[in-house]
Amino acid sequence: MDDTVYEERKTPAGFLVKVRLSKLTYVVFTDSGPEVPKGARNNSIVVNVPRVGFFGDDFDVSHFHLGELSFVNVKAGKLVIPYQHGFSNEIKTIYLGTGSLSDVLPVVIYHYKNKEELMAAWERGEQAQFLVVDEEIPRSDMVSFKIRYPSMNILVIKKRINTSAESQSPKTDESKDKGVVDYDKVRATDVAKNQNLNTYSENPVFLARIHLRAMELDKVKQLLLDFHLSSDDVMFIRTFLDVMIKNELKKPELDVVKNQLIAMNEAFRLAVLILEFRVEDFEKELDSGFSKEISHMIYALLAKEQETAQDLEHEIVLWEWKLRVRSQILKK
Repeated sequence: MDDTVYEERKTPAGFLVKVRLSKLTYVVFTDSGPEVPKGARNNSIVVNVPRVGFFGDDFDVSHFHLGELSFVNVKAGKLVIPYQHGFSNEIKTIYLGTGSLSDVLPVVIYHYKNKEELMAAWERGEQAQFLVVDEEIPRSDMVSFKIRYPSMNILVIKKRINTSAESQSPKTDESKDKGVVDYDKVRATDVAKNQNLNTYSENPVFLARIHLRAMELDKVKQLLLDFHLSSDDVMFIRTFLDVMIKNELKKPELDVVKNQLIAMNEAFRLAVLILEFRVEDFEKELDSGFSKEISHMIYALLAKEQETAQDLEHEIVLWEWKLRVRSQILKK
């Protein structure tokens, strides 16, 4: 397909969405020019069109032209993807974050009725970024999918059957129906083989323990970015690091990475100051300066926290801290 072929859509709110069909990427244009979505890497205006696959015969997404470009509404920055499931006639919804202000965005929807269809799609390069599965999917299949494509996000949907009592009960926010992978459904011994374990669990402290046992230190660092950690979470993780640094059992493999563990422990200590927004304490640390390795970790955390700041004052302070840390990195 010619790279110059585009599909354009003018949205009700006045945005222009321009999709490059050969690459399945899009750009949103506002009155002031191309939009940089919140959280975009390298401040890029170009965004990959989300590809969402539904796995299982109990899903009904027949209202979409499967495998083709579709446009869906966006609510509060999240794609609104309707579907039906199981024995219920109720229209349910999956919400996927976009970082865009546009009210309409593109998506490609697939439906795989069984494992054979899914595997065949993968072989021909039809790779979904998100896979929506039924809670009854065998855990061995789930692990197989994640090992094969570790970057894919799996959303587990609970099956509900409409009853007369249920139909009379008050409706709840549909966003609460969005499932996530339940770690309890997957054995730790199976999941530990996965290359992107962080997507399996909502418990970062548990993940930290697994990664540290495997000496996967980069994945422990990544927890700061993959999760909205509480200061308590960070302090629990630091207890594991303290034990490894002390190395009372004199394990030689820990001696090799001792300096890395110390630097990580220091970065997590500073992370507590950021997460608790202890302005005076953190600025004293800034004045003292950080090592290059610690600076990179702190800069990434500050950037993430700035993007999700709840008020302007908080965002401005985090932005100033980020600039000061960046200045330290450039001087190293």
